[in-house]
Formats: sequence, C-alpha cells, structure tokens
Amino acid sequence: MHDPAPGKLRIGDDWNAIRIIALSQTNPLKAVAEFVENSIDARALNVAIVRGKEKGQLYLKVIDDGEGLPLDENGIPNFRHVATHIGDSIKRRLKAEGEKGIQGEFGIGLLSFWTVGDGLTLTCSARDGGAYQMRMMKTDPAYTIVPRRTLFPQKGTELKIRPLLPGIRQFTGEKIQWYPASELPDRIRTSGVKIQVVHRQARAAGYLVEPRQCGTASAPAARRRMLPRISTTRSRCLLSRSSSCSLASAIPQV
Repeated sequence: MHDPAPGKLRIGDDWNAIRIIALSQTNPLKAVAEFVENSIDARALNVAIVRGKEKGQLYLKVIDDGEGLPLDENGIPNFRHVATHIGDSIKRRLKAEGEKGIQGEFGIGLLSFWTVGDGLTLTCSARDGGAYQMRMMKTDPAYTIVPRRTLFPQKGTELKIRPLLPGIRQFTGEKIQWYPASELPDRIRTSGVKIQVVHRQARAAGYLVEPRQCGTASAPAARRRMLPRISTTRSRCLLSRSSSCSLASAIPQV
C-alpha cells in the first residue's frame, strides 16, 4: 500500500482570488486606518487625510511625508512589485533583506480601497526628482503606471481614491478621525506622527487625530480637538503638495 503523494494547494484563478481578498474587507473606516498605518510604517511625521470634491466627484486623499516606496533598478517607485504581489508583504520581505523605510504592507491592504471608492491613484517620487503614479480601478485587473505632470514633493506618498462610493459620501471629518485614533493609539503615540483630517466641504476646518486612552468611550468630546481654520495659502500648500512648501508647515500647530 502506497502513501498518498504530498501536494500543494494552488490558486486556479488569480483574479477571482484577488476579488475575494478585496471584498473580505467591509469596513471603509478600517481601510482608512490601514492607509494611515502604511504612512506610519514609512516613518512619516505628518499625515493629512483630506476629503473633498474634484470635477464633480468626491475624493479621499491620504498624504504623508514618509520615505515612500522602494525604487526599482530604473529609479522609479516599484509600483509593479506592489501590483503583482497581492498578499505578499513587500515590507516584511524587504526588511528581511536589510531594506529600511518601506511604505507599509501594500498588497492586501491596498485592495481595501474597494470599500471606499471606485478608483485609486498612488503617487511617489522617483530618483530623478520626477513623480510617478499607479492607477487602479475597482473590479478591473489592469493597472497603469504613468508620470505625474504636476508638481510633487521629493519625499512622501499621496494616495487618492475617487469617486467615493455612495455610502462613503456621508463620512464626516469627525468619523474619519475617530477610527485611526481608536485603532492605532499605540502606533500614533510611539511614532509621534501628527495626523490631521481636513473636510473641505464642512464648516469645521479639520480635526487632529489623537490616540484614545484605554477604557474611554467612543469619541468622547474631551478627545476631539478641532483645528483652527486654515488660511487659503496654507490650505493650498497642504492639498497641492507644492515642492515649495512642506506638509509639516501646512498643518496648524494646536
């Protein structure tokens, strides 16, 4: 009698598996918290979560001043590896090889944008000072990598989701700031990162994300610190990410 031959499970349909992974994330607020954690992993000191409207469509941006994605052999952000290694932690693998300043665990976490909106654009700087973007659309297996024509700072990453799904349109700045504060309190405290939520269509200028204390109730008023209204110049600096001004200088001190 022969022993059964050992085997190894394989995925028959890669795209179907990717869809299952993406749809397994059902909480859009958790997706935002994951994007913020990616920024913290990239050693960002300042993160801005911006909700606004562009060309008639609502969008959500996560902008940081971290170290961005690793560059490939051509000096371009290694978007291709991210797009072709869904479920493979680029951060864990490259750290094992001695790399530092890796931008989060993009892969499964990146797919969580499906719970927020229809399209994602990820922008990082290249070695030559230019910038490149990776664009992905929900339910579409294709992705594109193109140069960015507008100005972009030498450091950091911009993640933009547009248009937002119908349910997400009701997200307030207060709701957005509460979830990272409750999900990532230790990461925020130990990293010293400053996280601001800017809702461009609301009366309030913005919220500062502060880590919740253990045992506190949900979103207590004592832990919600509204920021002073940002001047036109400083708001433009923060949202356009012009190379002539830094993210840190655009975030008001409170």
